[in-house]
Amino acid sequence: MSTYEQLKGLKVKYLSADTSGDRLQEGELFYNSSDFSLKSHIAVGAFSAGGNMLTARRAMTGGAGTQTAGLIAGGYVTALMNNTEEYNGNGWASSGNLPTALYYISVAGTQTAGLAVGGGDPVKQETLEYNGSAWTDVGNAPEVRKMLGRAGTQTASLFAGGNDGPNAASSESFTYDGTNFTNITDLPSNRGAGHVSGGSQTASVHAGGSLGPPGYATTTVEWDGSSWSEGGSYPLPGQNQHSSNPSGYNQMGGGGYLSGPSAITNNTLFYDGSTWSAQANMGTARQQGAGFGSETAAAFCGGTTGSATGATEEFNVTTNTITGAAFASGGNLGTSRRFLGGAGIQTAGLVFGGFQTSPGTNLNQSEEYNGSSWSEGNNLNNARRGIEGFGTQTAAVGVGGFPPPGVKTEEYNGTSWSNGTDFGTVRMNKFGTAGLEPAGLIFSGSETLNTESYDGSSWTEVNNLSTQRSNSTGLGTQTAALCFGGQVPSPANTNLTEEWDGTNWTSGGNLNTAVYGLAGMGTQTSGLALGGYTPDVTNQVEQYNGTSWVTHVSMTTARGAMSSSVPAPSALGLVAGGDTGSPSNATEELTGETTAVNAAKTIDFD
Repeated sequence: MSTYEQLKGLKVKYLSADTSGDRLQEGELFYNSSDFSLKSHIAVGAFSAGGNMLTARRAMTGGAGTQTAGLIAGGYVTALMNNTEEYNGNGWASSGNLPTALYYISVAGTQTAGLAVGGGDPVKQETLEYNGSAWTDVGNAPEVRKMLGRAGTQTASLFAGGNDGPNAASSESFTYDGTNFTNITDLPSNRGAGHVSGGSQTASVHAGGSLGPPGYATTTVEWDGSSWSEGGSYPLPGQNQHSSNPSGYNQMGGGGYLSGPSAITNNTLFYDGSTWSAQANMGTARQQGAGFGSETAAAFCGGTTGSATGATEEFNVTTNTITGAAFASGGNLGTSRRFLGGAGIQTAGLVFGGFQTSPGTNLNQSEEYNGSSWSEGNNLNNARRGIEGFGTQTAAVGVGGFPPPGVKTEEYNGTSWSNGTDFGTVRMNKFGTAGLEPAGLIFSGSETLNTESYDGSSWTEVNNLSTQRSNSTGLGTQTAALCFGGQVPSPANTNLTEEWDGTNWTSGGNLNTAVYGLAGMGTQTSGLALGGYTPDVTNQVEQYNGTSWVTHVSMTTARGAMSSSVPAPSALGLVAGGDTGSPSNATEELTGETTAVNAAKTIDFD
């Protein structure tokens, strides 16, 4: 009889606890000597939050690529869209637009070699190829269709069913070899309105979807490269469902609009080649969204929950529990305010100054945060708005602001504020800061290029920014900072980013959205841009990896001109106050994504 080591290439580990730092593989057996049990870590499927899409949208039909390199295009909000977005496993970035605004366009392939066919409205025969940055129109598909089932790659794909009018479902199918289309045998029955689909040109799966009208398919059909055959029954008949794995046979399908009692659902199913089985549910019920990835690592995005959503959820089969990053409400400020300064961390935060409108007053109040509530601290010496800060709760610096002269420095020691040395350039609009007291940096503001460095007692002018701007923000340290967003002299919103290396500013990756009056937190290689004006206040958050920006989970409350904390977004973040249409006292706490090992399962031989 074969041993476990011969079968698995592994010995049964002898441990005094369920982990003890060992990297246990999925399904690997180990013996726990403390409770005298043979155990294993079993992988399970679960959803966690990913970064939100840049533009909420519905009326999509599938996405392309993998969970860490995904692609979606088109859709609908209040009008047809041509926007393309790419997903990197954390968040979304914008890319080249479709040449034609379309919804219910069927997308297949990969992030660097995508294919999109059909769509509307009116219904089209479009065939578009994507090279990782731009779409090219390569001709017409043989059928006028939207909501086609899709499978395969850019040079070896299959499209089936779909709708050729407002409701009329089709059974017609065809393949594409990268140059030419070929009609193939029709589906056994009409299948339209966003059925679950995926696989390859010679081995694809199609399930659910509308039959006509009336009715919804309760069957699965499979293509083997030459003919269709019936597969396992489909337990969630309905339409507009998400599906992943455009180039893999095993399928994930979820969400959609169900028949029976008609309702949007968050149910998720997996097809193993013969049977559909229930998986963990999505966090949010939705339909008309897109999916991509594999049966063990997928992403589902967009759609409608009653209104268009940009939410993204990742599905992973793993021995770990993944909890996505999230914002949650914290204790309210004692005084509502906007254009306030801030410093510190989530468990030891500080805000100061700002402006309230009833009555219109520049503020000198300071407040300290202990991780759950704010308490009043000693006041600034000079009431002002548009003030910025850097440092910690017990060693902070507040700089600039209105009213003039806009060159004031104050230092906080955890108890009281004292006047410091004035700096050289007037800064009364929102501007950028970086550093921890006494080593700080200030830059931009009032449409200036000027940068100044602080050593705890005096300011020194250093090399200028490349782009003059106001209402921008910053993050990082005195020797590794970022300046991003703001308004250029036009005035016009900007998405420009610049990186500071301690001596010079150089261009960084652009924000996906031009925004001003925003906040920043984190480091030059792991930073966040939060909220601001586009010109409306937004709750959008973007994250920077040292090269490029992608989306992050959004704040709960849209706001601009607020304070934010210092640390990297992988730790604990804090935003407070700001403008939500009026001065706010709301606080939000950010917790980064966490991963924990699932509890081990005891192997029972009874």
